[in-house]
Amino acid sequence: MDISPISLVVAATLLVITTAFLRILYVLPFSSPGWNIKHARNELSHMVVVLGSGGHTAEMMSLLRNIDPRRYAHRTYIVSSGDSFSSGKAAEIERNVQSKHVQFFSEPTKAGITHPITGTWELMIVPRARKIHQPLYSTPLSSLWCLIGCLRALYTISRTSTVAPHEYPDVIITNGPATAVMVILAAVILKLFAMAPAHKMKVIYVESWARVKTLSLSGKILLWTGICDTFLVQWESLAKKINGTGSRRQVDWKGFLVE
Repeated sequence: MDISPISLVVAATLLVITTAFLRILYVLPFSSPGWNIKHARNELSHMVVVLGSGGHTAEMMSLLRNIDPRRYAHRTYIVSSGDSFSSGKAAEIERNVQSKHVQFFSEPTKAGITHPITGTWELMIVPRARKIHQPLYSTPLSSLWCLIGCLRALYTISRTSTVAPHEYPDVIITNGPATAVMVILAAVILKLFAMAPAHKMKVIYVESWARVKTLSLSGKILLWTGICDTFLVQWESLAKKINGTGSRRQVDWKGFLVE
């Protein structure tokens, strides 16, 4: 029995689509039974923090005020190119974090230096996804360039991990800048193509405290795609509005997370 070329093409296409669909279901968190990220308390972890600019960075400093560097022994801060404010704040975050756990603290360790108690931290620069007042027609190109930069950054981070050499980070935490969407998308792509394990780079997204009634554009995109493992909002009314009366919780509310 002869099989026509068209039949072979159709069969191959269906096979590729089915395989891709099953891979997406396996990788993305919406197919998992729970959205919570669980780690053993004594397990060393590598955390990636995406810093925005201005208010985003200020909120992130508050979010990380109680981070235990003895648990998150490797901390990587990703900032956009040209954002000297956030680059400086990354060092300030480290000063605050390390000062709580080092006796006779004087100065924080420099990026790339390992401390026996507080581990190590580093700063990664990626292209900016969208500049202030940038025309919308040029945004797709700059976003693509940012995505490529994020892919390279996450790969580089995995090569330099001190917690687990040659392994990707455990957690990505962000609170909404446009670059964060590209970082998260890069993580999904790496897992989708099996370049990174599906259990790595779990995403915690914290919506800005300023978002009382509606989500930010980044939040809307990330919630719609369902690629965050944990999605937190800081207003109970917003959580109730989004979750509605459905049986499946879309966002979580834990109270105000910034001070």
